[in-house]
Amino acid sequence: ARAMTLRVDDERLSSLSKLAKQHRMQVIVGAPLASPRTLPYLGAVIFDRDAPPIAYAKMHLGESERDFFTPGDKPLAIESGSERIGISICADSAAPTHPAAYAAEGASVYAASVFLNREWYACDEPRFAAHAAKFKFMVLMANQANSVGTLSSVGNSAAWDSTGSLLARAEGTTSALVIATRSGDKWKGDVLPLAKH
Repeated sequence: ARAMTLRVDDERLSSLSKLAKQHRMQVIVGAPLASPRTLPYLGAVIFDRDAPPIAYAKMHLGESERDFFTPGDKPLAIESGSERIGISICADSAAPTHPAAYAAEGASVYAASVFLNREWYACDEPRFAAHAAKFKFMVLMANQANSVGTLSSVGNSAAWDSTGSLLARAEGTTSALVIATRSGDKWKGDVLPLAKH
């Protein structure tokens, strides 16, 4: 992790920053990030259409991650149009205090990037729906679809509305965009399959 550590202004990330500005969108990318301690953060860099890149450091590390990373100490919410989006990385969402902190800050969306195999997905899927219903925000879960080492991702990225009802779910590990759109108080979900390259 130390050998792959980046800073938000790393030149290797500049093309993502330029694309976010060019296409007027926000892009979130996971990476080991420099920290003031010995071990790096397990983080996410957020590229904004109108602002310099910022970073979030995962606050709740998985057991094996503690040997390689330093936990972050504060949540990060970003503004996107009329939405306030709370950023979450994997095990963050298993700590009840994490989504609760974003709800207290007035977040309308909780966005979690995760890696879930079949067993973990069975535990986490009901949790995401429960977070949505309890905290009255839309939950978006992006599950890394490529398998890593001996673990096999189940994919199935999904979104739930603020009642905990499923809006949309990608099919397995196929490449797709899970899209949630708000109209007034209602959310609508859709899945856009992506062509393979």
